[in-house]
Amino acid sequence: MGILGFQGLPKYSDCGEDFIYLIKFLNISIMKKVTLIFLTIFAVLQSFAQNPDPELFKTWNLYKMEFDFGGPLYIEDIDPPIHPTLTIFEDLSFEGFGACNSFSGNFLYDEILDKLRPYNYSDTTEDCETEFHDDFELYYFEYFSLNQAHFYGIEISSSDNLQHLYFGQGQLGYWLDFIAGEPLSIKDNNSEKFKLYPNPASDQLFIKSEDAKIIKTIVYSVSGKRIMEIVPANESINIAVLAKGMYFLEITTSEGKSVEKFIKK
Repeated sequence: MGILGFQGLPKYSDCGEDFIYLIKFLNISIMKKVTLIFLTIFAVLQSFAQNPDPELFKTWNLYKMEFDFGGPLYIEDIDPPIHPTLTIFEDLSFEGFGACNSFSGNFLYDEILDKLRPYNYSDTTEDCETEFHDDFELYYFEYFSLNQAHFYGIEISSSDNLQHLYFGQGQLGYWLDFIAGEPLSIKDNNSEKFKLYPNPASDQLFIKSEDAKIIKTIVYSVSGKRIMEIVPANESINIAVLAKGMYFLEITTSEGKSVEKFIKK
């Protein structure tokens, strides 16, 4: 008689090999199905994945900050002038310059959302020439010091035919507008009325003007530091005392201001 009076039931030892074979068969089938599911999910994700726009990798000049309330801050309206930049490299490292300090770090690219998240951020902490410059850097550097994902977009603007890079981060309440080119030429066309020569120059720098009378000129370093103010004589200025390097010349006329770049050799 079998266990508990039942007859004809096989003992566990009689069916052990068949049972183990069945378990192995089920495990293999389940693993195949799970693997197939994972491969399908991976293929779907890969179909949506993308690389960053290759146009991202260059040096960008900050053109303006656009605030949700209060309107835009155009960089060329800042006085003394500054020339903030952002350079993004193909390995997604970045570096930039504000008013008088520099910064650097890396971006992590989100392939699914097409966003950039900064990390490994560092910057220099020198006091700038003015309190406004210091405040500007607080806002500008914040975009790259916060570990928050940023939307970005690159397009050719119909208003100026220049390539723009837009950075947006909803929590900050403002976004950045960069251009690939010289930002000073966008808003103020007075620069087309002036020509500096020779450029590079060693002692005398001449200013050729179409029709505007020059009232005064101010020389700035590339970091925005005011070097000297000069009233031109015979449409020329003496730059012999300047050290070798690149400078910006702010030209004030009765029609407004223009900023030109020159090199002292």
